[in-house]
Formats: sequence, C-alpha cells, structure tokens
Amino acid sequence: MTPIQLYNARHTLGHMWGKGRPLMASELGRALRLGGKRPGDSIRDYERGKTPISGPITVAVAMFLNGCLPPDGVPD
Repeated sequence: MTPIQLYNARHTLGHMWGKGRPLMASELGRALRLGGKRPGDSIRDYERGKTPISGPITVAVAMFLNGCLPPDGVPD
C-alpha cells in the first residue's frame, strides 16, 4: 500500500462507515488500535511517506475496505 492509497482509503472508509466525510487520521488510528496518545500521528506519518506502511496495516485496511468492521466498532 502506498501513502496515497492509505489517504484514499481513509476517505473511502469515512463514507462506507456512515460518517459522510473522510475519516480523521485519529479515527483510523484508533480503528487500527495503534498505540500512543495520538494514533493519528502515525497515520499522518504513513501518508507523508515518513514511515513505511507495515504489512499488518495494509492487510487491516484492505479488510476494512472489503466490508469488515474494526473489532471495537466504528470509531467516534
């Protein structure tokens, strides 16, 4: 997955999950159960190409795009 594909996925997921807008980076970070106080920072780093996107992130995002929901439900 490329940074632009992750960015586009965030936009698609926001609409798929009924938000009517792109997911915020923090929402996707929480859906992926990323650690730290600000999980959205990791998403932004992936999208900027600062940090390589790991295989597990790629798999989880692909599953979300194919209709799976996060285990904890859609983040608020």
